[in-house]
Amino acid sequence: MIRSLSIRTRLLAVIGAVTLLAIGTFGAIALVSERDAAREALGSEQAALATLVANRSAAALLFGDPSLAQENLDALSGIAHVQAACLYDNEGRLFTGYTTADVTACPQTRSAAGVVPGGSLVVEVPVELDEIVGSLSLRSSLGPVEARLREQAETWAAAGAVGAVLALVLAALLERLISGPIRRVSAVVESIDTSNAQGRRAPVEGDDEVSHLAEAFNRMLDRLDEQTRGLKLQAEYNEVLFKRSPLPVIVVDPRANCMVDCNEAAVAVYGWGNRDATLNTNAADVSTPLQYDGTPSEQAIVPYTVAALAGQAQVYDWRHRRPDGTEFDAEVHLTRFGPEEAPLLLASLFDVTERKAAAAALQRLNEALESRVAERTHDLAASNAELSATVEQLRRAQVELVRSERLASLGSLVAGVAHELNTPLGSALLVATTLGDGIEELRRKLDTGELKRSTLDTFLEQQAEAQALIVRNARRAAELIGRFKQVAVDQTSEQRRRFDLAEVVDEIIGTLQPRLRKTPHQVVVDIAPGLAMDSYPGPLGQVVTNLVLNALLHGLGDRPGEVRVVASPLDADHVALSVSDDGVGIPAEHLPRIFDPFFTTKLGEGGSGLGLHIVYSLVQRSLGGRIDVESRSGHGARFTVVMPVNAPKSAEAG
Repeated sequence: MIRSLSIRTRLLAVIGAVTLLAIGTFGAIALVSERDAAREALGSEQAALATLVANRSAAALLFGDPSLAQENLDALSGIAHVQAACLYDNEGRLFTGYTTADVTACPQTRSAAGVVPGGSLVVEVPVELDEIVGSLSLRSSLGPVEARLREQAETWAAAGAVGAVLALVLAALLERLISGPIRRVSAVVESIDTSNAQGRRAPVEGDDEVSHLAEAFNRMLDRLDEQTRGLKLQAEYNEVLFKRSPLPVIVVDPRANCMVDCNEAAVAVYGWGNRDATLNTNAADVSTPLQYDGTPSEQAIVPYTVAALAGQAQVYDWRHRRPDGTEFDAEVHLTRFGPEEAPLLLASLFDVTERKAAAAALQRLNEALESRVAERTHDLAASNAELSATVEQLRRAQVELVRSERLASLGSLVAGVAHELNTPLGSALLVATTLGDGIEELRRKLDTGELKRSTLDTFLEQQAEAQALIVRNARRAAELIGRFKQVAVDQTSEQRRRFDLAEVVDEIIGTLQPRLRKTPHQVVVDIAPGLAMDSYPGPLGQVVTNLVLNALLHGLGDRPGEVRVVASPLDADHVALSVSDDGVGIPAEHLPRIFDPFFTTKLGEGGSGLGLHIVYSLVQRSLGGRIDVESRSGHGARFTVVMPVNAPKSAEAG
């Protein structure tokens, strides 16, 4: 409904409504404020009057003299708006009262103060004479206040009517200022002929919003003129590009399966002599019967046409034939354009006959190269097979050498233990032989009757000493055999078990004592007992053995020195074990290679080049740790093995 009205009518209606609403709202607020102010003033005046009367009536109320109190109250009859004055004692009972003729008598008990029904305002004040002896309730009419409010309302109504008239006059003036320029711009728009809009512009009459609208409309007309000129130039450009392009370009109607347009280059390449003859052909007339893969041209063109009509630009190679029978190859770029109801296809051709010939020659060359590469590959495969076999033989040899190295270490252990066992077993054999000779001498004296008590006592004492000596040597031999058995089991079975690191290292160093006694060197073990591990004692023992022997052979040599084996926990999950010496150290150029297999500086002098390589493999593969080396030439070397307290399950022993 509102949208169907003109801007003029809407403007007048809005301004009039807003003006009336503003005047009415402001008038209502002013009247409410005036009423509240008048009531407040009346209440203040009434409270002061009530206080004065209450003070004059205090003695009468205190001494119980209603007549004196009545005289004080009757004095209020000269005040027009006072309707009633009621005096109550301290217990709230009516003492005396004054009322006008049109008001009912005072209530027997006190009533609430404030505005009461009937348009009256009640004020209550205490009656005091050193103390509160009662109260006075004064009731006044609100008639003067309401009369004043009616006068104010009539004044605001008159002002509102005048304001509304002025607003309508102002709205009419504004309407002429606003809608007038809009109507003139509208007249220009309606007068513009879209085919001849150049030069027609809307008038700009100022710097207001309507003028801005006219300027924007004029700018739109300027852009429209520029676009019209651009479209004409583009049409001319497309005409030149299409007609005079050196590339053959044709326009095909897929519904009729025929050409609808072509340029001069297309006429020349197809060889039909003129444009009309060329346009009378279809795809079958300009194509060979079969394409490159043997598919008939009528079938081969279908997927390209369908895809292009779906909006997918197509690029493909196509075999063409001219009327004289000659053939040529072209790369076709097929694109859809035109409206949905009548789509057309634009095809541009690039002659690739020479490229195809070069590609065929390159294909033949590639085939020859592939044949030669296949021969070379066959020869290389044979060489690789031989090389793989050689590498496998070397790997097996390395494994055998490692096994031999470990067996040699075990053999050295056996030899050392055998040497250690020789002393207690030889001593036990000597004592046993001596004991046998003593028994034979005792039997001879017993047979000949020469046996004396002193001789028997001496024999028994010798027997006790011999028995103690045999037991001591047998226990020593058993201890050595037990230690050898544990170490041998660990190094041969490489089973996982829980063990104390200090005990295992002591056992390993104990098996090396026969070799250590032949050298001027000392091996010091500094490992606190109680360092429990769940790992592989066999690989660990092999690591300690190889590191100690490496220090003796390469680090100390013939000069006296010291090898220290130290271990301590790094944290709750890892232990650091180090083997250090105070020997000649390792040259800096050898440090990167010391863990390589077969690298040794003592080849032919007791070094195989596998000791540290075995250590490196066991630490990483079996113990699940890492090994580092620190050394300076002339300042000894330190090998540090960091390994977990609980060997990882993924680690493999051996």
